[in-house]
Amino acid sequence: MKFVILFLFIAIIFAISIALGSANDQIVTFNYLLAKSELRLSVLLAILFGSGFLVGWILTGIFFIKLKLQHSSTKRKLNKLQKKYDEDMAEQQKINLTQIN
Repeated sequence: MKFVILFLFIAIIFAISIALGSANDQIVTFNYLLAKSELRLSVLLAILFGSGFLVGWILTGIFFIKLKLQHSSTKRKLNKLQKKYDEDMAEQQKINLTQIN
């Protein structure tokens, strides 16, 4: 359900950006560090929005992968500790049974 809502939200944002971009046919001069370009405002908006969207997804993916790796590492450690705990408890029960008899 979250995926559907997220997809609809992204689709609405893209639709709004396309609508805004199509209404802006002015030529603007865009100065960036290395050069200068003359672009239509709609193209400039599309490029900047798309690049921002892409950078956001890349950063989110990096943090997601980092957390998944950390989670799997922690899960492995927990499984090792659980196994050791189960072995210790079984040994403790054997000791208790021998002391009772």
